[in-house]
Amino acid sequence: MNLEYEKPLIETWKTIDGYFNNYQISDSGKIRSYKNIVEPILLNQRKDRAGYLTVSLSLNGIDSTKLVHRLKAEAFIDNPENKPCINHLDGDKLNNALDNLEWATHAENIQHAYNLGLISGGKRNANVVDIRTGQEFNSIKEAALVLDINYSTCRNMLSGWNKQTSYLQYKAS
Repeated sequence: MNLEYEKPLIETWKTIDGYFNNYQISDSGKIRSYKNIVEPILLNQRKDRAGYLTVSLSLNGIDSTKLVHRLKAEAFIDNPENKPCINHLDGDKLNNALDNLEWATHAENIQHAYNLGLISGGKRNANVVDIRTGQEFNSIKEAALVLDINYSTCRNMLSGWNKQTSYLQYKAS
């Protein structure tokens, strides 16, 4: 008789930076608090309006909502290129498995969403170019995100509101 035993899954826990060792996150995405208690307690996670799992963490009496996938990536995924975004490879915002997360630039994240069909072109989308660098964008929204400027400011620059300071223009087709 051949008996196979399952190995018990051992979770790896890491301290969440910036919270004085009060919180830990596991490689499975659980978050526990050691704050003012002897035994840790698991924190509840909620889905935000955009569909991502969040958790509330407290520092010096101030609560803040944190994205679970971001906390997990910060703890477990190296980021040697210092990329600012976390990409869900399968496009599922609730799939926070480590092998489904990667660091990405804003542009890579947006391009990935286009490639998966999570966002699509529409009337507001137009090819935009930063004439200072030659960098091209698929939409005004993408240019605003990547360049870290307000969408309205970006749109105003494209309309030629101040030709002396505007560095964006529509790409010739």
